[in-house]
Amino acid sequence: MRPLKLACFFAMGLALPQLRAAAAPAPIHLKDFRALVRIQSLRFSPDGRQLAFLTVRPDFVHDRYAATLRVLDIASGKSRVLARGLRGLSMPRWSPDGRTLAFLARVGGQKPQVYRVPAAGGTPAELTDAPQGVQQFAWGPKAELAYVTPDHSPLSAKARRTHHDLFTIHDDDYMIHQPPVPSHIWLLSLKTGRARQLTRGPASVLEAAPPFGGGVSAPSWSADGRWIAYTQQANAHDSDSDRTTIAAVEVATGAVHLITRQRSYEYTPRFAPLGEAVAYLYPHGPGPVSDMDLMLATAGGGAARDCSAGLNRDLSAEFAWLPRGQGLVAMANDQIGGKLYVQPLNAPGYALDLGGLNALHLAVSSGGMLALVADGAARAPELYLLPSLHSHPMRVSDFNRSFDAYAFPRSIEVRWQAPDGQENDGILTYPNGYQSGRRYPLVVYSHGGPDAASIEGFDTGEIGPLRDLFAADGYLVFEPNYRGSDNLGNAHEHAIFRDPGQGPDQDVISGIQKLERQGIVDETRIAAVGHSYGGYMTAWLISHHRFWRCAVVADGAVDWTEEYELSAAGNLAWTRDSLGGSPWDPQSAALYRSGSPITYAGRITTPTLILSGTADTTVPITESFALYHALSSRRVPVKFIGIPGAHHSPQDPVHRELYYRAINRWVRQHLGR
Repeated sequence: MRPLKLACFFAMGLALPQLRAAAAPAPIHLKDFRALVRIQSLRFSPDGRQLAFLTVRPDFVHDRYAATLRVLDIASGKSRVLARGLRGLSMPRWSPDGRTLAFLARVGGQKPQVYRVPAAGGTPAELTDAPQGVQQFAWGPKAELAYVTPDHSPLSAKARRTHHDLFTIHDDDYMIHQPPVPSHIWLLSLKTGRARQLTRGPASVLEAAPPFGGGVSAPSWSADGRWIAYTQQANAHDSDSDRTTIAAVEVATGAVHLITRQRSYEYTPRFAPLGEAVAYLYPHGPGPVSDMDLMLATAGGGAARDCSAGLNRDLSAEFAWLPRGQGLVAMANDQIGGKLYVQPLNAPGYALDLGGLNALHLAVSSGGMLALVADGAARAPELYLLPSLHSHPMRVSDFNRSFDAYAFPRSIEVRWQAPDGQENDGILTYPNGYQSGRRYPLVVYSHGGPDAASIEGFDTGEIGPLRDLFAADGYLVFEPNYRGSDNLGNAHEHAIFRDPGQGPDQDVISGIQKLERQGIVDETRIAAVGHSYGGYMTAWLISHHRFWRCAVVADGAVDWTEEYELSAAGNLAWTRDSLGGSPWDPQSAALYRSGSPITYAGRITTPTLILSGTADTTVPITESFALYHALSSRRVPVKFIGIPGAHHSPQDPVHRELYYRAINRWVRQHLGR
């Protein structure tokens, strides 16, 4: 490693915006975001001298996102392309000797398989031949590869052909059309080319979205190759992704044992680089409506301990071990930024100084170097390196240099207190060309989750490019982190328990009132916009207050009973555990009705745009139909847009652009310029 060259590269990158300062920058437009390059899937080589990563660009001709696998040489700062043009290219992973990179891809219309390519360059070759495709994989310390693949369907081809294909439904989403099957770990010997099944039975490797935190993760090998840790789900039903525990399977025998005593809400196990310590995520408490903490256990089992309780932050599934297992680095939302936290095993954790950057992705090398993808409200994402934990980030990429030419609005953090004393914060973005003393239209954007947060990212989160587009239209943009958000500590996140609407309503309204007292808001022109739980908040706000000029409810949850009965992505468990029971429990049944915006839809008079993906199993489109008919039957101005094939948000670049354009146009139509 030669830090001097990196520093020079970094300085050159920062000098570019200064050279363009003479030209008057213009506000950014929606089509300008087509040039945005996203950077993800960071992985250091075993010796720490190279960094593999993906760059992802929108391909509007083929309406897909195209990924390119690149390798950065740390010493020289130069990168090279290893693979491109493959559909579904994802999950780059180094072989233990550092000579090969493996990745997932789909070739010729087949299901995803593992491919490998020499790190020095060459033609990718297929490694696996799993009939049902590969979902996750991980190199073992020896010449073995562990991968996760679904079981075959219990229905034979003849049964399907002759329609003898009835099946039992349990905790599944309303669009299920075939019997769910568990996923299992298989082991591929690179010496013989043979694969053998390692785990079996009705329990599954987790492959469905969890309700609160954590996530789907690849199998994790112990350093000696004896164990593989994974998240075990009790069954294959997609709404039971709360019924999870950390398990370890013995590679030699296939014997599985559970590492901890818990049987729910455990996620994302990762073995330490030495020994048998396993780190994983588990709710801080009380209950799952709380921060996710880093827990420590061992492959042999026994009591687990919470090593990050003192951080008081909701740690994401983006975490990594430090060299020699001396601690961990984890990402979490903090106020209006994404930060990195270092958590030693036996000492208090602390945040790293990122110089105002917003952390998006991370990786740690065997020597302790950190790689980071980061951005800011006015800074497009780039790749940064930190030679040590106490270094300042050094920029080592220039993929999004073109965005230096635009004028971006100014954003600040605002803090306030709700009438019941709840502390809140949020982002206030001023319009381009803001002039003190003038009053401006206001767009209130509520984020989803709710266990998420509005963060000063660049085209990140659900708001995407809308912050910049609304500011270019001459609007103030207010993004409140109401109670339930995960950026202000455990108490703030837990405060939404059994209070889905009224408490967050107080938070948002009191935040708006603070802005109005500053004399900057045109109180006759205020719009409410939100996606998912933000759509819930928007529907709640327009059904309880009459001052709104217009509203947008995107994939919005408006009926808790439907969320419990029909949805996937863990929303059955989320609804049950957030409201304190099912719709049929006496202690919670009334809240399912009183806490649902559809109950009050007869009060809504605000012109409303509704958007929903036709394949959304997280928030079923049936809820959007109900809200639409509640408004249209009363002749409230309403427009309902369906997004063909979309799940909980558009997954392709064309639909994504059309989605944001429809929202922007609706708001402009009603707020004016």
